[in-house]
Order: sequence, then C-alpha cells, then structure tokens
Amino acid sequence: MRGVVLALPHLVQRGWRIEVWCWWCDEGLPVERVVKLPRHGNVPVLGLHVFGWWARKRHRQEGRVADVVLSLSPYEPNCDVCLVQFSPFDWERRQRVLGMHSMRDAYERAVNALGLWMARRFFRTTKARVVLAVSEAVAEDLREENAALRIKILPNSYDPKRFHAGVRELFRGEMRQKLGYEDAQRVFAFASTGHYRRKGFFLAVEAMKELRVKHPEARLLVVGGTPARLAALQKELGGGHEWICYTGMVTDVERYFAAADAFLFPSYSEAFALVEVEAAACELPLFLTPHHGAEMILEEGVNGRQIPFEAKQAAAVLAEFLNGSWKPQKAMLKHAIDSETYAVRLADILEEAAA
Repeated sequence: MRGVVLALPHLVQRGWRIEVWCWWCDEGLPVERVVKLPRHGNVPVLGLHVFGWWARKRHRQEGRVADVVLSLSPYEPNCDVCLVQFSPFDWERRQRVLGMHSMRDAYERAVNALGLWMARRFFRTTKARVVLAVSEAVAEDLREENAALRIKILPNSYDPKRFHAGVRELFRGEMRQKLGYEDAQRVFAFASTGHYRRKGFFLAVEAMKELRVKHPEARLLVVGGTPARLAALQKELGGGHEWICYTGMVTDVERYFAAADAFLFPSYSEAFALVEVEAAACELPLFLTPHHGAEMILEEGVNGRQIPFEAKQAAAVLAEFLNGSWKPQKAMLKHAIDSETYAVRLADILEEAAA
C-alpha cells in the first residue's frame, strides 16, 4: 500500500475526492474521510479475513458509495479496481515443497488454506473492471484461476528521495563505523519485518555459513524485526553467529543498505518484494532466488545473480562476487518504477475505470 499512499497527493491534484476504509492509517493523509471498521481481538494473521468481512458488510449496507472502489484482494469483490500484492497460490506450492517441521508451520499451512479459499472465491466472483497485479508471475497465477480477468501490471514503486545512487556515498562510512564493520569485511544485507521462514532467512544463514569457510570476512546484516521475534530467531539458530548483526526495527533502512556491499534475499515466495526495489535503487548488487517478482527487478549477470534454493550452491554464487570472478555490470531497476510514475499510472487506471 505504500505506493498508493504516496500517490494520494497526485490523485487529489487530478480532482479525486478520497475516502479510506481501514483499521488505522497515517495522520495527515490528503483524504476527505477515514472510516474505521470494527476490530475485535488481536489476531494479526487472521486480520485480513475479519477486515474483509466488515468491508463487504458495510458496502452492502451503504450500497454504491463511490464512483470507483479500489480494494486490495481479497477484501471486497464488488470493487472496480483490485490490487493484488500477494499470491497465496504460489505460497501454497512452496509450503508443500518445504514441508511441516513445527507447530508454527502447521499453523501457517492452515491459515494459508483459508486464504486460498478466500482468494479463489474472490477471483472467480469479482466484478472488478481491472485487476492490478504487482508482477508478471502474480498475473500468471491469476490467469490460471480465471482467464476472464482483465489484468494489468502495476509494479512496486520506491521513494527516490530516500533510495538512490548517492545513498552509499552519503552514509556508508558513518554506518559501517556505527555497526562496527572493518574495511575488509564484506556485508550482505537481508531485510524483513517478519515471515522469516518464507523470506528465506534460514537459507541465507546456511548459505553464509558455507561462504565463510573460505571467506571469513563475509558478514550478514539483518535489517528489521521486533525484539521478541529477533530473540526467537537467535535462540533457534543457537550460538556461534557473531558475524550476524541485527538492527531491529529502523525507520532509515536506506542508511543500513549504505553499509552493505550486496543484498541477499533468498525468499521462497513473494509477489514483488519492495526491499528488492529499494536495494536496487541504492545500487546494491542483488542475490535473489527465483521467486515471484524477481523477474521484475533482476537482470541476470547485470545487476545481480540468481541463486538456487540450496545453501552450498547459493554460497558458490556469492563466492564469485567476493573473489571478483563476477562483477555487476551496471545498476538497474528493470521494471520497477518510482513513486511519481506509480501515481500517474494509478490515476490513469482509476480514471479509465470511472469512465
């Protein structure tokens, strides 16, 4: 939703009057009205199902409330424009491959099964005039569910005021000193605020262990995460990982990217990860597994490398970067767009839907 939020001023300039239905939102948004839907309890994983139920109920009660209704899937099928920023279809396939090794895995499988049911019902019944997929891979999943959907690609965007080529020059020395990195140490950044198993955190750690056998100068910088979740991760990993630095939750991710030499994100399932776009905008070489959305940002051998879902093989690719046998050719964003371009494209789509 960050791209939509950044697009709001542009929408207002083009004459749109905006009403937001939510549980919470940032203060000072340029909207005419904020409708807070009821919330009971605090079960974040099931939150989208509860929120979707209330959104559909209120929409039925009020009838047609706007010229254009924009909804995230799978909240309100009776919308005009639908944003799709996750593929439960892909995650279900990955979960089957990964298997269940804990009660947490079983819980995630059960939750995603409910999400799959909701998503299939949504995409087979939605009245949306256009469905906006965040990546080509997500669009393909949707076509398999319903070939009649009118799908357009609206890629994730980044804020060029924060994430740009000059970030590393501005903050690199300061941040490496703050984090205690020596000049000879090579730092791979990983970023996430949760869902660590899905996002490949443990695969990243295993690949780094293999890499450090011949490259002890390699370090892993883990950006994001609550204190409780990071403590649980460290307990699960056990001791002997002094080469991993955990930043916790930060508001200036770009400064931590400046301290890194590359971005390592071996995720199992994404739609189009915003952190990949932001890292690429900061001109960090990308090391990505072949997950959804990677095709939108990674140009193999140019701005990064694809790594396999296996620690030793992934480490071998990382080693080519450290020993200099592979070097990035140039920084590029491929299909990712900046926030201004996103705003213009979104406004054009909404106006077409309103016509």
